[in-house]
Amino acid sequence: MTVELDGRRARGARTRKQLLEATLRVVERQGVAGVTHRSVTREAGLPATSAAYHFPSIDQLLEAALLWADEQNGQALADVARADDPVAALARWLVDDLGADPSRCIAEYELFLHAARRPTLRPAATRWLVDLHALVRRWTPTDDRAAMVCAYVDGMLIHALVSGQTPTAAQVETAIRDML
Repeated sequence: MTVELDGRRARGARTRKQLLEATLRVVERQGVAGVTHRSVTREAGLPATSAAYHFPSIDQLLEAALLWADEQNGQALADVARADDPVAALARWLVDDLGADPSRCIAEYELFLHAARRPTLRPAATRWLVDLHALVRRWTPTDDRAAMVCAYVDGMLIHALVSGQTPTAAQVETAIRDML
């Protein structure tokens, strides 16, 4: 009986992950307004009832997608923290994250901004802010400087997304080091 329950949990976790990845792909292409239970299950190739079963409301689905994306970013920030030169590693990761196809970054920011309008989503959105601040705070003696670097990172990413001009990792690294 335990093996059966564990198998169900594993299948449920896989389905949930598929739904979250599909949600981000829908947001990438259509924005938050395109997210419905039907559009997400279609994108994931799952039965039509799957999304509503795992996430009864669209807000719950969007919150889970935002938390999942933040979890991925948190893992990347942990890798940055372990690097020999974490400032350079952060700059490289940020520029690579924009990459040739910035659609995932656009989707994450769209969810982030959607949370500004939806108070129930704000706790999920603040995870990125907290994780980035905690990393940068290790490099500087003041919260103010850490906050300044975090604001730069978000501003730089948004400017790059809007202008289509991604700075080099060296430019980002220099800017961060100057602020520290």
